[in-house]
Amino acid sequence: MVAPSGKGMSAALLMSNLQAVVKGLATENTSPKELLEKVNRVMCRNTTEAKFITLFYGLLDVDRKTLQYTSAGHNPPVLTREDGVQVRLEQGGLILGVFEESVYDQGEIDLRPGDRLVMFTDGLSEAVDGDGEEFGEKRLAEASRGNRQLSAEALHRCLLDRVTDFCRGQFEDDATILVVAVS
Repeated sequence: MVAPSGKGMSAALLMSNLQAVVKGLATENTSPKELLEKVNRVMCRNTTEAKFITLFYGLLDVDRKTLQYTSAGHNPPVLTREDGVQVRLEQGGLILGVFEESVYDQGEIDLRPGDRLVMFTDGLSEAVDGDGEEFGEKRLAEASRGNRQLSAEALHRCLLDRVTDFCRGQFEDDATILVVAVS
């Protein structure tokens, strides 16, 4: 998941640049931590002070049912276990494109049957209602827990519908959500 600062054409160009850099540097043997450190160095040379990027990057091992991940200032995804226990995937570091020598922590988590992993951009959690109140990550986590029995597609639709209803469809930023269901 990625979120560039700003809107419009400059943000789109920054996103395009980031995608090219990630595709160019990602290899089968590159860990999420190593990749973000390399990407950050390149983006520092390719962005201005006013521009930055948040990024959550993970490698899913389907056979071992593990996820290695790191985050560059992105909203921590919510992993909801079948029993309702929730884990925030918070390992990482600072945003990309600002400090060339940034170092990123890497996490690894086992995925179990019944788990639901919800990744999202801040446009979702920061959507506001008519009174200026944000939907917030707490509401998103509670809705994820309360609907964890749903398929990935149904949970995605449920969460997006909740936020859309909350802000009456008036999003001020991109609202992206990705749900992974483990079987």
